[in-house]
Amino acid sequence: MLNRLLRAAPYIALQLAAMYFHQLAGHIDYPATPGRIGPDFWPKSILVLLGLVCIYEIIKNLLIGETFSAAGLLDDLMKDSPADPDAVRLPNRPWLLASGMLLTVAYVAGIDKLGFFLATGAYLALFMVIGRYRNWVVIAAASLLGSLLLLFVFMKLVYISLPLGIEPFSSVSLMLLSIMGVH
Repeated sequence: MLNRLLRAAPYIALQLAAMYFHQLAGHIDYPATPGRIGPDFWPKSILVLLGLVCIYEIIKNLLIGETFSAAGLLDDLMKDSPADPDAVRLPNRPWLLASGMLLTVAYVAGIDKLGFFLATGAYLALFMVIGRYRNWVVIAAASLLGSLLLLFVFMKLVYISLPLGIEPFSSVSLMLLSIMGVH
């Protein structure tokens, strides 16, 4: 029983901390805006999810008490690989790393001018190209849908103000925001 309690102890401590911080988040003072979530919503939501995971782990460790092992899992994954791990050596391509770093710097530098949507779409597409992915349909779809999804999540759900860009790029951002119902 002591072994089970020791395995559950970190989750008990995390559960107590989550409860304490949830109670603190309840005291966030802000002017309520009708139809909008307040600044206390996300901290409370994350703490509730943390609490649920802790409760699950506490119950699992105290009542079930079994330990689970992934022994043999690696053996199953490695059964088709060559016996010598050095036999499959991928070539070093430091220029790929440097290109990705330069692209990230360019993204940060250009996001204010292009706006979040256009800069992020271009960044995602170019990063896939630098990574030597060549299915252009997938690149176009992933960069378009990825930047749209990020724009929606940040502006509509989390209420983070993102750069719209300068003219003529800002007109694209404003059109997308009006379509999504972001005011």
